[in-house]
Amino acid sequence: YTNYKLIMKNTFNTFRIIYIFLPIITLYGCGRAKKDTELFFIQGNVAYKKGNYEEAIKFYSEAIEKTPKFADAYNNRGRVKLELDNLEGAIQDFEKAVEIDDKFYMAKFNLAEAYSNTDKLEESLILLKQISNQYKDSSFYYVTLSNVFIQKNNFAEANSNLAVALKLNPKNDKAYTNLGYIQYADKNYDAAKQNFEKAISLNEKQDFALNNLSLIFAQKENFAKALETVEKAIEINKNEIYQNNKAYYLLNLGKLEEGKKLLDLVLEKNKNSAWAFRNLGLYFLKTNDLSSANENFLRSDKIDPTVELLNYYLGLTQQSLGNKSKACEYWSVGQKLNETKSIEMLSKVCK
Repeated sequence: YTNYKLIMKNTFNTFRIIYIFLPIITLYGCGRAKKDTELFFIQGNVAYKKGNYEEAIKFYSEAIEKTPKFADAYNNRGRVKLELDNLEGAIQDFEKAVEIDDKFYMAKFNLAEAYSNTDKLEESLILLKQISNQYKDSSFYYVTLSNVFIQKNNFAEANSNLAVALKLNPKNDKAYTNLGYIQYADKNYDAAKQNFEKAISLNEKQDFALNNLSLIFAQKENFAKALETVEKAIEINKNEIYQNNKAYYLLNLGKLEEGKKLLDLVLEKNKNSAWAFRNLGLYFLKTNDLSSANENFLRSDKIDPTVELLNYYLGLTQQSLGNKSKACEYWSVGQKLNETKSIEMLSKVCK
């Protein structure tokens, strides 16, 4: 949706701390096993609360070993796995919790959230509908629904759910972040900026909103302010998308080697990042290595031809190589994608 990379607020931290203290649960078996299970579970909760995630997983696993049908332990272990970016492992634990207890609504909510960040969007919607009565007063429930509809490109339905979320809780920073995301995607930048700023005012650690706000500044080519803003997001969350955006801003500020170094790190983590290859192409374009620039732009295009400004940069590369007709072809594609810069080049060069 952007020249750089816009992301919406994943709501994994909607109910971040779950059952930190022992809930009312029924454990079967001999007295000793029951006490051991409870102890491991409580220790897991304490470790989770302190941020000792590996230790928490160990204790929850011990509780599960003692009591294999302990749905609460599976649910909490799944939450910890999310903290460690183990989405697949978290889904397996949430699925197990729901399998054990079909009326474990919080586990269903967590599973729906996790599914909403995969291609299992329909499965996520089914689960969310199943628990709609239990969560009808939850602002965060409607934010999760908006996540699913945004990924299905159903912005009207996403907006409708965000309106409910904000009615229930006018201070829901995640709702403002998602609303800003939709407005940015619709190129309503002023409204998006207001909502990102609102989200940050409510939660100064709202890293998604900080990253997306940096894109607003970049749109206005205020790359210094964009860099300052995305660095705040990176202080909170070393997300590779934020780092990729930072690299883009550095390149546009003339800090080429610093930007290149960061791009190399991003590509070490994700060798199929179309946005990073596009930015790497920009590095080579700015250093006048046209062959390498073209190679990286084409690599980006092969992975994701919708990456914004890609056709603009491909056109600039071909223009620099003296191939005006090919440049105009790329800018024509960019025009169809509503890229302002490609449209400008078409009118200036390809009359």
